[in-house]
Amino acid sequence: MVVEASDIRFHKVIGKQTLFTSAPRNQVMDADIYKLPFKLTPGHYLPHQLPGRLVEQDCFLQFAIKNSADTAITICFIPGSYCRSISLFKAQMNNIPATLTRLPDSLINDNRNAGVKRIYLQPHEQALFFSRFNFVRTNVNALIPRLIMDDYVKQWGMLQRERDGMLDVFTYTVSGVLLFMIFYSLAVYIQSRNKEFIFYAIYTFLTCSLLFLKSYLDTSATWFNYFYEEYLDFMIMTASVFMYQIFMRKFIYSKEVYPVLDKILRYFNILLICASIVFSIVYFFTDRYIMLNIMENAIKQLFFVTGVVFIVYSVKKKNPLLNYLAAGNFSLIVLSVVSYIIILTGWKLVKNDPTSIFNRALFYYEFGLVLELGFFLSGLAFKNRRDIIERVKERERLKLENERKEFDKQMAILAAKQEERNRISADMHDELGSGVTAIRLMSEIMKSRLKGDVVPELEKISNSANELLGKMNTIIWTMKSSNDTLESLIAYIRAHAIEYFDSTPIECRVQLPVLIPQAEVSGEKRRNIFLSIKEALNNAMKHSQASQIHIIISTNDNLLMIKICDNGIGIDANKLRRFGNGLSNMRRRMESIEGSFKIESEKNCILTFEAPI
Repeated sequence: MVVEASDIRFHKVIGKQTLFTSAPRNQVMDADIYKLPFKLTPGHYLPHQLPGRLVEQDCFLQFAIKNSADTAITICFIPGSYCRSISLFKAQMNNIPATLTRLPDSLINDNRNAGVKRIYLQPHEQALFFSRFNFVRTNVNALIPRLIMDDYVKQWGMLQRERDGMLDVFTYTVSGVLLFMIFYSLAVYIQSRNKEFIFYAIYTFLTCSLLFLKSYLDTSATWFNYFYEEYLDFMIMTASVFMYQIFMRKFIYSKEVYPVLDKILRYFNILLICASIVFSIVYFFTDRYIMLNIMENAIKQLFFVTGVVFIVYSVKKKNPLLNYLAAGNFSLIVLSVVSYIIILTGWKLVKNDPTSIFNRALFYYEFGLVLELGFFLSGLAFKNRRDIIERVKERERLKLENERKEFDKQMAILAAKQEERNRISADMHDELGSGVTAIRLMSEIMKSRLKGDVVPELEKISNSANELLGKMNTIIWTMKSSNDTLESLIAYIRAHAIEYFDSTPIECRVQLPVLIPQAEVSGEKRRNIFLSIKEALNNAMKHSQASQIHIIISTNDNLLMIKICDNGIGIDANKLRRFGNGLSNMRRRMESIEGSFKIESEKNCILTFEAPI
């Protein structure tokens, strides 16, 4: 049972050469340690194998070391991983009670060199050693007594870290991806002000912190690492799940769309808060570990049950967005179960390489997080695409609604204008028309009473009244909304032309289209077309010296074309000045309605008017 120190080259596990016992905390005095009933152990307890009752007690080790060398030796002692309050005692085998003393290195409480305690042995010295320590309240602590040569302690610590080098690389990579998602979520919030992404940013920050600290603090014997392993890691995990549930409720609008699911998740969050409070009270106000472990496992089982409920609910709803989130939860749950099985059973998928990353439970949990993140991003892309489509539809709907309102407004304005035009035309017909007609009748009566005496002024009054009556009838015709048709325009032009040349030596023929389209022609357009035709007929009467005038009206491809042909002397370019105002007025009127006017005058005169209908 005696360990030969001079035979240790680098380090040596002394579990099988060590006696072990435990006792209730603070019940054994240092001077009475040697009286405890020490007994052999299986050699060591690996992580997740240590009985929970030992975590709640003071633990003691007894071992003997002999230095057969001719020089003094300094070696370091470590009882296991995640051990604290380590004290080391030395005694001579032939007189233990009188020689039992506490080693000076055990008086240092700074946990230097990862909780290592140094033992100094003189040449050919043999001594009995006792160690007193406590385990951290976590399930990753281990009892593996070990002696390490003093000059090899740093290298041994580096080897411990390098053992999980691939896992650390993977952990830091996943942490980097999660860090990127934090910035992405904050950017989405800044752009869209969607509050759910604040909760997702907090969730990813907590998960990133959980993984990073787990890898960064691994095997270190600092007070913060102990606090992290005992309490902080579980609370971070709980807070991250809590934030994720809030994010998910807001992300899928569960309160409005899935009220049953929203109620389940809300009750789950309330239960999670209560469980976290009880867990904190037990941790800070008691030294219990078994109760903490039971509560931690119960809360994790609650995570599992809630995840299964969400997956089942999502599958039943057959909603693509829910299915993406459910697939992510399913991946995380399955791989978390694999991770938990590895922790409980020590199952190794790669048996020929115990240090393989595929044998580590944390790898599968992290891989589940990566898959969940991938499905979440797929769901986010689907949701964004759906939201874009909905926004486009909503924008088109609003556009159509605004166009409809604008159309209704224009129709209302047009109706009001039409009503006003009808009122004005009626007033002109009833009031002005009757007055002008009375003037004309009275002038004719006066002419008849004069019995052949010519009074120029009276003749001018009669002609002016007659001309004014014609113009007023034209204005009334253009203003009446019932005349806003192509058929009315053609009929009015035909009637005016025939009436205009009725008592003259000029023969007027009007050729109409076989079929007149049912087209609306506004009063303004009718007025400009008619006045242009009227001006052309007036010029033909005064200047053409024609005996025949032929008016051809045709329609083609939403275009009205009117040709006025005569057999007169045509239009002389040198004498065009006398027609200047009339021709320019016709051209101006046609251009104002986006039409055209042109003159063809080789032998006879042909005037062409074109206007869109």
